[in-house]
Amino acid sequence: MATQSLRPIRIDADGKSLGGRMRWLQRYGFPSVLTSLVLLLRDRALVSARTRVQLSGRIRFGRGSVVKSYSVVQTSGGRIRFGRDCAIGSFNHIAAGQADVLAGDHVRLGPHVSIIGTSREYRRKDRRIVEQGFADRGIRIGNDVLVGAGAILVDGCEIGDGAVIGVGSVVTGRIPPYAVVFGAPARVISWRT
Repeated sequence: MATQSLRPIRIDADGKSLGGRMRWLQRYGFPSVLTSLVLLLRDRALVSARTRVQLSGRIRFGRGSVVKSYSVVQTSGGRIRFGRDCAIGSFNHIAAGQADVLAGDHVRLGPHVSIIGTSREYRRKDRRIVEQGFADRGIRIGNDVLVGAGAILVDGCEIGDGAVIGVGSVVTGRIPPYAVVFGAPARVISWRT
């Protein structure tokens, strides 16, 4: 995976790429069984009918990928892309704001993983937080990455090829290729050899 510098995308509080009604229809208007069938035919990916995936061309799974039960995958305008032969465990939450969440091939996500590719502006005390908009940078995940159960990947993080993210870790920055990381925030504890 080519690593590019993640730059913030600034969005006003009322700036939206999808109209509210269209986004609602994509997220909630189609039965999950229909969404699973569309993703099987379009992407050749197996998506559980018990999963809620927003039916959008901005969300794609590579051939042979699997999304297990009770996961939620949704976007507010950015792309969500997983490469070939990825496995997304049960009870995951994957969300993109206006920036992209991109994962390579052979990525494995344990259960209860959160990938949140959006962040709110909140620093100004003279305005309500909800009025301050977003500063999305997106998330990049390389090839052959393993993310342990309960890990959290926050907006702006980059994970290199072959990295292993330990159970319950919080990834906030750049993880080098083939590093094994653990903790909150995630720190390198060893290397794959």
